[in-house]
Amino acid sequence: MSHTLRFNAFSMIHKALRGMLYDAATCLQHADFTNTEDARAVFQKIDIILELFDDHADHEDALILPMVNDHDKALVTSFEEEHVKDRNLCVDLRSGMAAYHDASTPAERVMAGNKVFFAFNEFIAFNLQHTNREETVLNEVLWENYTDQDIMAVNQKIAANIPPEKAIINVTWMMRSCNNMELAGFMKMIRATAPPERVALLMGLAQKELAPARWELIQEMIGQAIPA
Repeated sequence: MSHTLRFNAFSMIHKALRGMLYDAATCLQHADFTNTEDARAVFQKIDIILELFDDHADHEDALILPMVNDHDKALVTSFEEEHVKDRNLCVDLRSGMAAYHDASTPAERVMAGNKVFFAFNEFIAFNLQHTNREETVLNEVLWENYTDQDIMAVNQKIAANIPPEKAIINVTWMMRSCNNMELAGFMKMIRATAPPERVALLMGLAQKELAPARWELIQEMIGQAIPA
């Protein structure tokens, strides 16, 4: 393990994805599956999560794993296999939610809802381990063979290909899930590189999502007040 602090392209998006997982898990535990509106609300959260995880795996398959392939083909194969498993877990969850919607009695809904609950727990457990491996094992290969600038360039390419409506979801959950230092660095980077309208959108999200004391502290960390 390197003792030099390096750029971690996974850190903030993984925290956002984990935050969404934790939030949906709590909502799922609270859900009364005899109440279809209750179930529909939490299933909407899960649908969004599954789509974002699918996208995340697609980006890694297309742009991150090829960087590693020349240096550790076996490692790449293991991550490709994990992405297949992840997509299969997504299929199971979507099938489970569809079965819930097809249920016609309260008892059938409870049984179907419980299956979704346990399937989502499997999805969470798998992805917590998977994201940890990306930030430890996969990052070590990237750091051994590429500069931070190389990795940042690929990260920016990924970010540029994310549709605006999904980028807003990602950034909103970054605000809810990341620490002050991460957010301050992220805002500095956006302010230095992004067009004014994107900067304004980011700062508006920050002011909306962050507690006033955190927002004030982050502005101090950046070095000056940021107009929202």
